Parts: sequence; structure tokens; C-alpha cells
Amino acid sequence: MPVAGLIRRLSTAAAMPIVAVSTAIAQPAAPGKPAADPHCSTARLVGTWERISLLRNGLSVQPPDAPLFVKFGSDGYWSMMEMPDRPRVDKALAEQSAKELWSRFERVEGGYGTWTTTNGVVTRRHLVNIAAGGENTSQDRACVFEDEILALVGTGSNRSPQARFRRLPSQPLKSTALVGTWQRTALSVNGNKSTPPAPLIVILGEDGWFSQTQLPSGRKPAGKPLEQFTVDEYLATFTGVSAARGTYSVDGNVFARKHVADVDPNLVGFENVAQFTLANDTLTLRGKTRTGAPYEAVFSRLKPSTATK
Repeated sequence: MPVAGLIRRLSTAAAMPIVAVSTAIAQPAAPGKPAADPHCSTARLVGTWERISLLRNGLSVQPPDAPLFVKFGSDGYWSMMEMPDRPRVDKALAEQSAKELWSRFERVEGGYGTWTTTNGVVTRRHLVNIAAGGENTSQDRACVFEDEILALVGTGSNRSPQARFRRLPSQPLKSTALVGTWQRTALSVNGNKSTPPAPLIVILGEDGWFSQTQLPSGRKPAGKPLEQFTVDEYLATFTGVSAARGTYSVDGNVFARKHVADVDPNLVGFENVAQFTLANDTLTLRGKTRTGAPYEAVFSRLKPSTATK
């Protein structure tokens, strides 16, 4: 989580009233060892979830925070994104002021990695995040279903945080041939080879929802709140960062992704339509960028994470 976002959330939470905790998860079996929920299976978790509430130490953080979306893929990959409405400033990052950059990134979270569930505990390994740092860390959450609501709860003695999610409705798919997690291995724009700063990872779910991330690794936290960043520090932290989530469709040889949310607010609502060819586990897309430049992108399907075996 960006430092500024954490500071804002803690200060907001301090002013909020205490919210009652569900008795279904209030009492752990032993300190740090939550009771297993037999209904928390891999099959039931697969899908796209919208966070509807978040408590930290019994205090409400969402609201006022915006919803966060978590996608669990059946192949053991996951992603999360929180991208509230933000002003559209359609110019390069280097041309924006520190105030404009703060407005773009201050409330944005996201990342991707691998996941598994064992004895009622969901473990998410963060391979890379939108914010600098936090790579190759793991997060354990007790998993409890309250009817159709998913609760992910801290495994410590105070059972904090507590996040609750509602599953997003599935979108109809004419074909599931592209379901899986893909890594872009080659890209050309206007016939010229391009070398992005990080791999683009695209998760395509059976539910018709997608997420994609391009997040450079090895970035170092600046060590101060986001609102104190200089333009150069914003550029060092967020240059090359992109992420989006939304719905997708496959119709014949046409593959389309509609950006419901995006790190770049100017891309919200953009529909990326491309023709595709699929040969074994190699996917080739040919389409046009938002500015109309023709591109060709080649992806390889990632093997299921060992965490699912």
C-alpha cells in the first residue's frame, strides 16, 4: 500500500465508530490459528470479488475508502486493484505537476502473484505491486463464507484486518479457449520492436473478467508520504507502471478487453479490440493502440502455479 494511502486510512479510521464484528469469525480456535471453514475451497474462491467493507482493529476503513477488487484464477494466479475515480489529465507523466501526480496515484493499489488455500487459510504471494517494494512477500488470511459473502480475516489474535467481498456476476463468454494467465513475450508498434520496462501479465477468467499488470520490479520505496514526493520521485516510482481490469469477450477470432478501471484514468472505458491466433500456448494479437497505431503482441500461457498442485 502506498505510504500516503496508509496514513490517510489510519487517520480516517480513528474518527470512525467501532463496527460490530460478525460472530461467525470473532473467536479463533487458538491465537493465530483460525478455525478452518470446510466451505472455503479453491473451486469456490475462483472468480472476481468486490470488497464491500474493511475493518482494521474493529474500525471501518471502507467506507470511506473505495472498493478493492480481487481476482482468483483457477490456475493459481491472483490480482488485486483499487482504482477510484480520478481526474483525467491526458499528458505524459513527466509533463504533470507533483499535485497532478499525487491525485493520480494517491488512492491506487494493486498487484499480482500466486495463491493457494489450506485448512481454511488463503495465502497470497505478492510477486510485484503497483507501489514500490513489497515484492516476494506473503499474506495469510482466514477464509470464511457468510452465506455468499467472502470474509478474509487476519490470522493474528485480534483477527484484524477483516475484509468482506461480494462476487461479481459472470459475463457471458462464447469461447473459453483463452482462459488462463498470459505473459507478453514480444511487442511491436508501427512495425517497430518495443521493449516494455516489465512483462505484461494478463489474467483471463472463466467469468469473463480480466486483469492485467505491467509492474517493474526492483523499485525502491522513497521512504516518505506520497504527497511529499517530487516529480522526479513520482517518475522513479511509477514510470512503466500500468494496470487495468474489466470485462473481455472472445467472438470468432476477435478478442476484446474493455477497461472498467485503469491506473491511467484516461483509459477508463477504452475497448482494446484485436484479432488473434492461438497455437498451442502461444497467443498473437493484432490491433490498434488508443492513438490508432497498429501493434502486434505475442503472449505465452503461464503454466499453473505450483501452489495449486
